[in-house]
Amino acid sequence: MVNTRAKGSRIRLKCIKELEANGYLVGIVERTGKFIKIKDLFGLFDLCAIGYGQVRFIQVTCNKPHPHKPYTDFSDKYVASNPSIVVEQHVWYDKGKEKGWKKWLY
Repeated sequence: MVNTRAKGSRIRLKCIKELEANGYLVGIVERTGKFIKIKDLFGLFDLCAIGYGQVRFIQVTCNKPHPHKPYTDFSDKYVASNPSIVVEQHVWYDKGKEKGWKKWLY
């Protein structure tokens, strides 16, 4: 049996290390707890990365991407007027043929 919380933490840490290796300052904005209703920043993002004149809002998940519509809606509303903000979803695949990261930019 896989501990999904521990697996999620490992995948998030893998993403953080990759971003930091590329020169970004990364903050975890996801809150965890039994009684917390909204866990992600704006209900969408796990990480915020700053660097190279950009602020990147990132959702990290494993093996299955979240629906794209909320991210495209957020991007249409806030990113279109400010190109220094980037909205992304990073999915780590550890099963099947496609192992590794798949990333979506919105």
